[in-house]
Amino acid sequence: MPNLATHKKVYEMLGYNAVVCEEIDKLIDVEPPLFREIFSESTGEKRLWKNFGFRKVEFPLMYRYVLKNFGLEGIKCLVTHYVLDYIEGLLYKGFDINMIKDEVKALISSYIEECNVHKEDDFAEVNNILLQVFKDLLNRFDDIAQAVKSSSSLDTSPIELIVNASTDLISIELHSALIAKGYRGKSGFTVSSSIFNEYMRIYNKVRRLLKQTLNEALRNRIIVDPQGLLESINNVKKQTAETRTIGDVIQAVKEEGIKNYDFYKLLEMIKHCVEEAIKSSSFSSL
Repeated sequence: MPNLATHKKVYEMLGYNAVVCEEIDKLIDVEPPLFREIFSESTGEKRLWKNFGFRKVEFPLMYRYVLKNFGLEGIKCLVTHYVLDYIEGLLYKGFDINMIKDEVKALISSYIEECNVHKEDDFAEVNNILLQVFKDLLNRFDDIAQAVKSSSSLDTSPIELIVNASTDLISIELHSALIAKGYRGKSGFTVSSSIFNEYMRIYNKVRRLLKQTLNEALRNRIIVDPQGLLESINNVKKQTAETRTIGDVIQAVKEEGIKNYDFYKLLEMIKHCVEEAIKSSSFSSL
């Protein structure tokens, strides 16, 4: 997550109350509310987990608590804090600025949707409040994203970004390989839940192998334009953002491979890494 100095810098950009925002930062990252402060049926002094409220289903609970204790200014700080953490994760995955804007909009829309389920007076103005926060963020979005990027301690080397951006491509190839071995799940393009632990072990090994392979590919100029490769991965994400079928996703991947040879080589590398990772797994003999 971005450091507290970055949070403070962004709050100042947006003209938010620094004292209130400091309290909200503490509430999210250091000393979350007690269970009994959120859930009336709870007792004792046990606290909720850090970053409570970021998830869609948790957000209304944190919204109500913050509104009651810190007012409208607290809500502005709360949503902005979650958004800053989210932006850092998206940058780490190689998302470009327009994609990040779309993802932030979707995050805030999901909060509004979940809050609208609640009919209490606390949520009467939630739509207007959260949309105003989104508007505030959009007005300084490039500056905010740059502030997060500049302060991030995460590895944003080309190799790391490409591997993180390739998460979906790795999953598709790994799913295809395991389904072909008879491990189809109960519905659609899924694998059986019974192999989850082994699946994650293989997945993580594929990531490690892909980092090594990309390192050699960049050094030997097999991949010549890492930035162009990232843009191709992002193009596929944009094209498939609203897609509901795996067939459409696979078609978009194939088409991008025709347009960009580096992307085509990446797909070959992922396939090879999946095959190598499976060889050392319990599925190798199947």
